[in-house]
Amino acid sequence: MSNNWASAELIEHQSEELERLQSMGMGRRRIAKYIEELTGRGCNPGTVGIALSKIGLHSPRKMATRIDIKEEPLESCEMPIDELIESRIQASQRKIKSTAKHKKTIELPAEPVGVVVFGDVHIDNDGCDFKSLMSHVRLIQETEGILAVQIGDMQDNWIGRLQRNFADASITASDGWRLSEWLLGSGENDAGLQWLALIGGNHDSWANAPGLDPLSWLSKRCGIIAYAPDEIRLTLTWKGHPDLDPIVWILRHHFSGQSWFHPTHGPHKEAMLDGECHVTVAGHIHQWGELTTEQRHGRINTALRVRGYKRADSYAKMKGFYEQDHGESCLVVLDPFADGPGRVTTFWDLKRGCEFLTMLRGRQ
Repeated sequence: MSNNWASAELIEHQSEELERLQSMGMGRRRIAKYIEELTGRGCNPGTVGIALSKIGLHSPRKMATRIDIKEEPLESCEMPIDELIESRIQASQRKIKSTAKHKKTIELPAEPVGVVVFGDVHIDNDGCDFKSLMSHVRLIQETEGILAVQIGDMQDNWIGRLQRNFADASITASDGWRLSEWLLGSGENDAGLQWLALIGGNHDSWANAPGLDPLSWLSKRCGIIAYAPDEIRLTLTWKGHPDLDPIVWILRHHFSGQSWFHPTHGPHKEAMLDGECHVTVAGHIHQWGELTTEQRHGRINTALRVRGYKRADSYAKMKGFYEQDHGESCLVVLDPFADGPGRVTTFWDLKRGCEFLTMLRGRQ
């Protein structure tokens, strides 16, 4: 017969001791060991547990540490609706003001002036006709009264799969920017031209990053009066002569609409729809042409497209486009005192245009 304590015996003979030991925080194993030492009889922890349960007591359990958390009420981080509306009003006003770069009114001396329109230069391309470019720059430097505009694609700025073209270039990208600064600058070591306006082209936009337009930065650095990445509407007025009508230009790298009948289809279409401009100028397709006509609204408009300086164009060859030999740039002579077609005269031979401007200014 076993000499171990049974649960019924523990309840009958040791219930007060069990209650006392349990109240002291002792578990059933320690209680069983204590009973064994006290009585000399074996005591199983399981038996102690049964006995404690029958008399309404439970073996104490070790409780997890309780952490008191003081929760701070969350404050709303949202902008109050009235402040949100006010912020949108201010944002829209800033956006509207930013479009001012697309319209510029410039006051010029009331005298004949020339505006040379440079086509797509692609100044970092090995095919850029630098000999012609330098010849035109020197001619403008030597002639009084000429302003300059550039119609986009100052550099190649190859991106994506087109970057493979850099492998065939003999110039670094950084030197391309140096040459751009030389042409657009007016300092001692620059081309020294007086720049009126600069338009960004599709190749120029390839150099942009979010919030960064390098050509805009360069135009400010070089003191160019008007810059826009896409279109500028220039209104040229005459100092001291409010009686003389302004001459309105619209400059874009490319106007929508093309026709194989004539390269000026896009700028001419814009003139027909606009009704107020005297000169519309584009580049982009590396062709040149001129179309002067009197529109139905009575305004005489000259639509121009300049070819640019890029030669030996592999893309043109691949697509089957023929390459023209002239029209890299043109000189537009403005005579504010003339009437009719004589107010705007275009010269594709820059030397002849400079001679005409010099004669006209001497006569004035």
